[in-house]
Amino acid sequence: MESRKLQLIGGSSFMVSLPKSWIKKNNLDQGDEILLDIDDDVIKLMPKKYTEEHRVVKAVVGKLPKYDESFLRRFIIALYIQGLDEIVIQDKVISPKVVGRISRIVHDVIGMEIIDAGEDRIVLRSLTTTEFDIEGVLKRMSQIISGIIESIVDSIRIDDREGLKEIAKLEEDTDRLYMLAVRLENRIIRDMMSPSKWSEMRNILGMRIVAKTLEEIADSLFDFSENLYSAENYDEIAKEYVEVLLNVEDMFSKVMLAYMDSEIEKANDVMEMSHELEEELLAKIREGAEDPLLIYPLIDICRKIKSIGEIAINRGVRELING
Repeated sequence: MESRKLQLIGGSSFMVSLPKSWIKKNNLDQGDEILLDIDDDVIKLMPKKYTEEHRVVKAVVGKLPKYDESFLRRFIIALYIQGLDEIVIQDKVISPKVVGRISRIVHDVIGMEIIDAGEDRIVLRSLTTTEFDIEGVLKRMSQIISGIIESIVDSIRIDDREGLKEIAKLEEDTDRLYMLAVRLENRIIRDMMSPSKWSEMRNILGMRIVAKTLEEIADSLFDFSENLYSAENYDEIAKEYVEVLLNVEDMFSKVMLAYMDSEIEKANDVMEMSHELEEELLAKIREGAEDPLLIYPLIDICRKIKSIGEIAINRGVRELING
């Protein structure tokens, strides 16, 4: 890290020199304007001609390690969540079949499209803005989870067993939104490497954990619906779970409100409620009164609600300190 000394000029103004290498690298000359991004005790300098095009983050992949769809899915998604704007894949053995596989994978994420595909080159481009609201993504994920619970309850109430199979599509939507949340978080963190933004970075990392927790809650609800659908005594037991599901939905809605509003006391209250329900469900398993395959996903959701509550408390405390 280089250092420069402040120089007093004109009796009331200060000046600091800039490295000549930086001036040359950015093709600057005398009279060019420099923008100052001032954040408390940290100032970031950038040329005025620094456009959004210059900020595009690109990656070039020289060769695909493997071509089967399961590997390609993991590989493309790993690139996607890094927050890259453009991914160029160069490979001499790209076939229409490989392009088709990558196209199906890209279809399962939000905002990424193939804009060019040839015999030895595929270009993926992000169409999502870097200013996307992460809290908006979390809110939408929580709405989907509430919708999953309501769909399960409605299917039980109207005796629509086949309706439980529709949960899979909603669970897939939470997966897509989770990947988008991670991608956006990585983009923001890249721009937060100054000490003045460490508090905000901790908040972003908290959002990352909440996003993952929401995705896992959706997975647990999917497991519950699948196990309920497959239960041999479905007609006898299904309606017994309506009340506990409504209780779970109530706690989930309250903990998400507590998180969004940084309400410490409300988050603590929900954590107590969730703990009590968890103990009741564990007691049913110990007594052998319920099918563990149906109870364990609900217990897992209770524990994840408590995790979100803990993050909400930490967020609220941090705002109190910084406020």
